[in-house]
Amino acid sequence: MSNTSGPQPQFSAGSDTAALDASLSPLLTTNGGRWTLTMQGEALEREFKFKTFAKTWDFMTAVSLQCKLKSHHPEWSNVFNTTFIRWTTHHPKGLSALDVELAAICDGLARDFGEVVAVEKPQEQQQQQQQQAQQTQPPQEGQASGGGGLSGLANRAVGSAGDCCVPKKK
Repeated sequence: MSNTSGPQPQFSAGSDTAALDASLSPLLTTNGGRWTLTMQGEALEREFKFKTFAKTWDFMTAVSLQCKLKSHHPEWSNVFNTTFIRWTTHHPKGLSALDVELAAICDGLARDFGEVVAVEKPQEQQQQQQQQAQQTQPPQEGQASGGGGLSGLANRAVGSAGDCCVPKKK
């Protein structure tokens, strides 16, 4: 994998690493995708933003149906029109074929449901990736779980979702 600036993927034991690496590579931000490796390479994470809460909920429902079909679940959080999704496998620990497959499915569903895609400059995108990777690192032993990890996902969503309670202008 050509991702030299961040964590390298840590695949689940027994995975076909060559096949997974080929499927994972185009999904990553370092290769033009929208997913970031987090948790020391054991997880994929990404933010999805839609115009309305209803569109966001429709997207989440579609993802949940895929989860049911594949018998796999994400770690996710939602605030108004923004959803964060993290794919990782807990047993055996690391990235699995299901994580990579479902991340790609999420990308397709997001397109189908009209994801709002902000145009960022490459430097801004790199800074955002670095901040996201830092915020999603699990706390070190003896360290409180502050704004990172899953406890910080809703806070980040609130910050990026805008003011959801202001009536829309007609």
